[in-house]
Amino acid sequence: MSSARAILSVLALFSMAACSTGYGLTVAATSCDLSQHQRLVGMNIGEVYLPPQLHRREISPGQVVTQDYQPRRLNIFLDPKGWIARVTCG
Repeated sequence: MSSARAILSVLALFSMAACSTGYGLTVAATSCDLSQHQRLVGMNIGEVYLPPQLHRREISPGQVVTQDYQPRRLNIFLDPKGWIARVTCG
């Protein structure tokens, strides 16, 4: 059973390492990196895969958010239809 988990882990890493697919975009960075995450702008949030370890928040228009600064967190600003308008760290 543990070898099956190891194989699944390796497959997951390979799939996360892919830069793009025909159906969306994968960004494997596990902390905010604008050089990588800037590619998300213009995409629909539903087409994006981000690793579960990435601390992020999706911010919709008019949504109230805290002003705490967390440099490793990715802030994803969405338009009303779920398209990514901009990204910031913090």
